[in-house]
Amino acid sequence: MPSHLNSLRQPHSIGSADTPNPAINFPKDHEFNRQLQRGSQGCVDKWTHIPSNTVIAVKIIQCTKRTPDEVVIHQELPPHESIIGYLGYYEDQPIRKRGSLILEYCPFGDLYDFYTRAMKENNYTCSEAFMWSVYSQLISALALLHRGIDAQYPQGRDGWRPIVHQDIKFENVLVKSLGSKPDWSKIQLKLGDFGMTTYYDPANPNSRGYIGTAANWSPEITWETKRLTPASDVWAAASIIHELAHDFGPEVAFKLTKDKWFLENDEPPYPDSWPKDVKNSYWSSKAPRRVIPINLDPKESVPILSDYGIGYERCALHCRKHWPSLKYSDALNDCMMAGLKISPDERSESGKLLRQIEAEHAEFMFKNLCVEHDRAIALDRNESDTKGESL
Repeated sequence: MPSHLNSLRQPHSIGSADTPNPAINFPKDHEFNRQLQRGSQGCVDKWTHIPSNTVIAVKIIQCTKRTPDEVVIHQELPPHESIIGYLGYYEDQPIRKRGSLILEYCPFGDLYDFYTRAMKENNYTCSEAFMWSVYSQLISALALLHRGIDAQYPQGRDGWRPIVHQDIKFENVLVKSLGSKPDWSKIQLKLGDFGMTTYYDPANPNSRGYIGTAANWSPEITWETKRLTPASDVWAAASIIHELAHDFGPEVAFKLTKDKWFLENDEPPYPDSWPKDVKNSYWSSKAPRRVIPINLDPKESVPILSDYGIGYERCALHCRKHWPSLKYSDALNDCMMAGLKISPDERSESGKLLRQIEAEHAEFMFKNLCVEHDRAIALDRNESDTKGESL
């Protein structure tokens, strides 16, 4: 393995707090290790089950009812290799009206953290093998949520209640293992953070009015309706592939939309009392979406990044100039574009997209094996010729 990648092989945790919540009353055969994450809704801590030396993640969640929806979904989901494993739930722990959700521990942090570190070490480029691996795992997880599709039920489960994740993003994709290959093609990912996840009701999508991460919303979602659907989950997953390739997603920088508004208006379209992050989410929801193919020549200009009537999309242009995407295969591009169709009616649903990805991924791996085989034969032949000349 290249020496410059060794640092990425070390398990990584987000955050540095090493003091447990003083109110926590976890079982005595567990030991607190450290806090992994903290947000406005709670925290995630790392614990070890001492008798078995098993490391677990403990997510502290608010309890507005006896069994929170997040817990119910975890309990009813069948195990899946690309979805974070559910291990149990403790009610009223660490304190009343809080619960401890026990989950599988992923020692290498989330995909955002991995991508930030790995791309700096690897000159901001992702191998195609890595991209196929990430995409296949994400869509495999969605196929289970949306239709109950897995290896046991390749056509989906009868009577399955569709589930929408509603907040698919880099930070909610956890890294369980990096695998043994330096191109990261054996990375093992787990879709996590089911705090916004819910059963899908076409007549009343997003009944709880969640905002989530507006930058990852598909084009059909509006701030006013927030109609999050299985199709918007697919868009968000494909957006991750877009950003891994280009270092920017399919959302046009929301600053352009904001600047254009204030050229024509003196007052904002929302109360000034809104928090800054909510204001930014509003502008992200209003920003146009544009999709840049990933099978372009790295030096090829992309006219769509040039001007939006208010100015240039400087960040995307800078990324394109200084860290241009590799020229990925037409097959990978086709699979990404199938998940990023502007119209949700034309966008591939997760089960169909999974079949397409699996077929093309298998073809890609077969071609790679053939190349490696031919290279090995040529190497053996050269070694034989060299030995013959020395004799």
